[in-house]
Amino acid sequence: MRKKIVAGIVILGLLSGAVLNGCSGGEGPEQAAQTESGNPEKPYDGTTLTVLGFSAVTCSAMEEKLPEFTEKTGIQVEFEQLSNDELKNKIAVSMAAGGSDVDAFYFQPFQDLGAYQANGWVEPLDEYFQDDEDFDVEDFLDIPVEQGTGDDGKLYAVPVFDEHYVLYYNKDYFQEAGIEKVPETYEELIETAKKLTDPDKNRYGISMRGDGFASVLTWITVARAYGADYFKDGVCDLTSPEAKKAIEVYQELLKYSPPGYLSKGWSETSDDFAQGIAAMRIDCDTQYTYATDPESSLVADSVGFAVVPKGDVKASGSESGWSLAMSAGRENKGAAWEFIRWASGKEMDVYAAAQGNFSARESTWENEEVLKTYPEDLVEAVLAVSAPEISDGGTLPDLQYASEARTIVGEALSLAWQGEDYEDALKAASEELQKLYDEQYQ
Repeated sequence: MRKKIVAGIVILGLLSGAVLNGCSGGEGPEQAAQTESGNPEKPYDGTTLTVLGFSAVTCSAMEEKLPEFTEKTGIQVEFEQLSNDELKNKIAVSMAAGGSDVDAFYFQPFQDLGAYQANGWVEPLDEYFQDDEDFDVEDFLDIPVEQGTGDDGKLYAVPVFDEHYVLYYNKDYFQEAGIEKVPETYEELIETAKKLTDPDKNRYGISMRGDGFASVLTWITVARAYGADYFKDGVCDLTSPEAKKAIEVYQELLKYSPPGYLSKGWSETSDDFAQGIAAMRIDCDTQYTYATDPESSLVADSVGFAVVPKGDVKASGSESGWSLAMSAGRENKGAAWEFIRWASGKEMDVYAAAQGNFSARESTWENEEVLKTYPEDLVEAVLAVSAPEISDGGTLPDLQYASEARTIVGEALSLAWQGEDYEDALKAASEELQKLYDEQYQ
């Protein structure tokens, strides 16, 4: 089992003068029931919960429905919606101080669960939902559940949002070029991009992020398709033959990207596609609205979606998302579970999905009203990419300081995209990531 050292947490705790305290394992359902109101219909009537969330439709939709939750349960919810960085810092500071001021919070388990679990910050939830047929844990997609499961086999994070990398392509450009098949391998992707590139028409086969920091998330998607990853069995080797193969494939795709790709990140590659300059792009499924909105896109009526191509090992859709966790340091665990089961429940999930939240529940993707919100081939791609044999892991490394790690990798990749010697830089990056990993896990 991985164990998290406390050094990094102390640093965060010091930001607010907090003293690191060991969190208790928390109450189970029976102990939590001791705080019940005595009203069998509203056992937690009069309880007030503090919940931290992030800035996205996931939380905005939930917040709209909070009055209904309070009316049904009698539980008041003080909800704070924060930026990603603010949320992560506030969670760390609160939990390092004992977690006594937060009942539940949204977070990214693929990135932070290891540290949170090891420090006793989050409550295992199995006992709460194991006899709850309405909750239906089997309805969640496999990968988000895996990401929310600790190394003790218990579920600590309930999925509420799930995103994947998919292939965007211009159907009209494919038809004009006589291309009848969407690329299924990276070799086919390269050949298709080459065929669709015509600089005289200001048209290019694909727009790839060339900015080092931004490119990391796309590169790891390619890398996993060839069997590489940030860490394998706790070891970082970004110079492995598999990682180098992914770099070579990425370099080849850059040849068929619009000029100026070295400075392009999310918005620039998105614009390339939406303005009809690029025929394809690899990006998050959640970005589909920009490409398909006639007010922002010149190609809105010709956008197609497909599973990301395969490498030597597999296709890899790099799946990541957000989940809800219960603080191990609070006493209101029964009420906190009522909130979590409601906020992640089927009814709430359908409501949020209809507003653009990418659901982690399989049944939601079968709902007729939800399906009206999304293009049919996008839904097919999302469900296909969600299969374990295709997708594996989030886009960022499993590190508490993932942004720092991403910067390290991005600087090394920048040399590769510039056509410079990058091997020494990747070796140094591997050593730095390994140090971060070893500091976090023992």
